[in-house]
Amino acid sequence: MTEPVTGGSSGEAPFIDDDALRVPSDWDTVLDVCIGGQWVWSISPPSRRAAKSQSRHIPWPPALRPYLDGHARITIREHIGERVLLDKDHWFGAGDGEVRIVDDAGQPLSLDKNGHLQRAFDTGSAAMVDSLLDNVETLLRDLREECGIHAFVAFGALLGAVREGTLIGHDSDADLAYLSDHTHPLDVARESFRMQRVLRRRGYTISTLSAASFKTLFTDADGDTRAIDVFAGFIVDGDFYLLPAVKAPLPHSTLLPPGEITLHGRQLPGPADPEALLEATYGESWRVPDPSFTFQPPRSTRQRLTGWVRGLRKQLHHWEQFYSSQNSAAVPDEPSAFAQWVHERESPSHPLVEIGFGTGRDALWFARLGYQVQGLEYAHSAVKHAREAAREAGLSADFEVFNLYELRQVLAMGARLAQDGTPLTLYGRFLVHALEDDGRQNLWRLAQMALRAGGLFYLEFRTGKDEGAEHAFGEHFRRFLEPDVVVDEIESCGGHIEYREEGHGLAVYKDEDPHVCRLAVRWSQ
Repeated sequence: MTEPVTGGSSGEAPFIDDDALRVPSDWDTVLDVCIGGQWVWSISPPSRRAAKSQSRHIPWPPALRPYLDGHARITIREHIGERVLLDKDHWFGAGDGEVRIVDDAGQPLSLDKNGHLQRAFDTGSAAMVDSLLDNVETLLRDLREECGIHAFVAFGALLGAVREGTLIGHDSDADLAYLSDHTHPLDVARESFRMQRVLRRRGYTISTLSAASFKTLFTDADGDTRAIDVFAGFIVDGDFYLLPAVKAPLPHSTLLPPGEITLHGRQLPGPADPEALLEATYGESWRVPDPSFTFQPPRSTRQRLTGWVRGLRKQLHHWEQFYSSQNSAAVPDEPSAFAQWVHERESPSHPLVEIGFGTGRDALWFARLGYQVQGLEYAHSAVKHAREAAREAGLSADFEVFNLYELRQVLAMGARLAQDGTPLTLYGRFLVHALEDDGRQNLWRLAQMALRAGGLFYLEFRTGKDEGAEHAFGEHFRRFLEPDVVVDEIESCGGHIEYREEGHGLAVYKDEDPHVCRLAVRWSQ
């Protein structure tokens, strides 16, 4: 065993407990955190503003917390170098087993740059890498030949290619970028949506990230879902902007015409000057490996890009974290009381569309009863889980990513649901209070379109009387609304309330008995 050291000039000894770890505040290199000998997380050096006389108190990331119950060997070491700050056994919680950060198949997981647990490249097979690169080459070809876009390898994939000729071991996806001919953000957004339509028609599974970025999803050779992100770049007033967070005075010639980079022996298109783009993306120290790197653009850059092309991912980070971690395992598998109540009033003769299906507990139950079920959900991690559960159970339910904050998606989905002229049952449990105002207005617009041929929209949501209560799943964004407010909004959009009930005892979970409202709504035909 390597003898641990006590830290820098502050003299503070590293320390861990069930809630957090502590490292010397003057330790100025990237630190790796290993559990049971497995790397799971890296800690960036403190900012220059951090106090030098105190230790850094770093809470365990939310995605890791559900796993931290039992015995573990914790090692904190330098990412580059041989020094070890801490190497000791620790018992988390009351568990008596070994802490293992693995997926259901026993494969090791680690935190990605967004705080999600993923299977990194260095734990995958050579076939997995080949399948990823095959998909990258196919996507590059389709972007070029079908969309007229000359994309190139960017971000982590470019960084790995230039530094080592391989994908970065701790990374888990691939990134492409392109320079748009447009200089107005609205035109850039229209171009991105057009590209997504073309790719969807060619069979791609697409998840929209913003008005100027999206990801394609596929299953790799190891059976894991992988993403290839596609980011728009554009030049405004002499500055180059690249989603998600880059702004730099790079000329057109830095990016185009595309050059060539080598990645795992394959020749792929890269920017004309890879080093210049990498420095603009990661800073002057881009050649030094740093698995803890996170983008920290100036506030002005973040605000400008948000104003131009974002505003479409409200609260998404919370839901992705929730459904990609073991926190979601606390949600019961059996159907909700609301689902059973709806089934008493409906029959499988009408297709059922659940909006915001979460863990899929109700949607899968309806499918078992013979309903033709379609599930729409904001978080990709929830969609992935529901698809896997349906496949394992042999159910034919369909699940897809859907964003109520993106009007284009709302209008397109409304048209799809209405095109057959078949009465539908729409279902939304605990959806209304999870939406901000614009998402809620788009929900009414979707229902108005989808129910043209008849059918009811069943809703259950927390009311204003629940705002001060304790909540079993903690505190996060909830918009507690009085039922009269919701009813007024629905009626102003042409809906008619056919049933209304509110009170306690309708949605009991363990010790929580929220005050909720149930509605059944019909739209004019």
